Amino acid sequence: MGSVLHYKTNFLNRSETFIHRLVSNHQRYEPAALCYKKLHFCDGLPVHEVPDTFYQKTVNSAAFHLNRPLPFYKKTVREQKPDIIHAHFGYDAYKMFAIARAEVIPLVVSFYGSDVSRLPGEFGWKKRYKKLAHCGARFIAASDFMKRQLISLGFPSEKISVIHFGLDLELLPYQTKAFSKLNILMAGRLVEKKGFEYALQAVALLKLKGVELPVTLFGDGPLLSTLKTLAKRSGIDSQITFKGFQPVEEIVNAHKNHSLFLAPSVTATDGDMEGLPNTILEAMASGTPVIATKHAAIPEAITHQKSGFLVDERDTEGIANTISEIIRGSHDLTKIAEYARLEIEKNFVIKKMVNQVEDVYDRVKREWV
Repeated sequence: MGSVLHYKTNFLNRSETFIHRLVSNHQRYEPAALCYKKLHFCDGLPVHEVPDTFYQKTVNSAAFHLNRPLPFYKKTVREQKPDIIHAHFGYDAYKMFAIARAEVIPLVVSFYGSDVSRLPGEFGWKKRYKKLAHCGARFIAASDFMKRQLISLGFPSEKISVIHFGLDLELLPYQTKAFSKLNILMAGRLVEKKGFEYALQAVALLKLKGVELPVTLFGDGPLLSTLKTLAKRSGIDSQITFKGFQPVEEIVNAHKNHSLFLAPSVTATDGDMEGLPNTILEAMASGTPVIATKHAAIPEAITHQKSGFLVDERDTEGIANTISEIIRGSHDLTKIAEYARLEIEKNFVIKKMVNQVEDVYDRVKREWV
């Protein structure tokens, strides 16, 4: 069995279940993690965290903020001697490439979204990515759309593998729905790229046409007060339930009682974009038809009017019209939900993802000899 050392500065944020699923389901590689700070999903996994002592924090913090190799990282890598270092997100990978190169250990990097769309626009990062593109052994993109973005940033096409997120379908049972009474579920961090304001505007537009739909919104973030103000100003505040941040299990459970999932993602003003939101895949797996936008990699998962619905970004009327069509019975939601589940079972399962990632490791090890 091989060994892999997963690196992320903060291991892991609560929303990063897609990384946790990989780390906790390895078959041919023994995983461990290296980080600056432990946060969540660390049970049962060897996690090497910068020690909480004055000396270690001072020395390693200085190196961290200067984008220099951390002494603790170097020491851990030398002691662990992993076959592969797997860094998650481009900005964290940059903190590991010098160490991987010095220790002659192949570095695999996974990209997920903002590290490809927004980060390259910030000062110095295109230059840093050129170094990473040259030194990294292999790069994993979460979608074909993201692979094209990486190529445009100078990453060699032949070193990029497209591997979709994988879900644990045992935790996502398909739930048959009657669709006799519609309500809407949304979930995600309350930031611009999620596009929730356009969903609320669509709900307001439907109310003007005499259709009042209940909406449940899971998530927290900087736009919470803005969205609450918008709901109140639009006269739909009584229809919207803001649930705040909740564990993934709560969101999955909410699919039992909701008939539509709305994901109105947009490109933010700073260029930030989605990868392929897990919430969309979880809705498709759970039997909740999805209305989403033609944004980033979302069309790679959803075929319009076959496994869900797609509208243009910021198209409030398009969202409202799609919901109106559903209310009129223009679409067979049961058939769409069933097809969406089959699409997930075919392309977005954890076993397939882990096998593909470990195949990348195997290939890198062969090429590295």
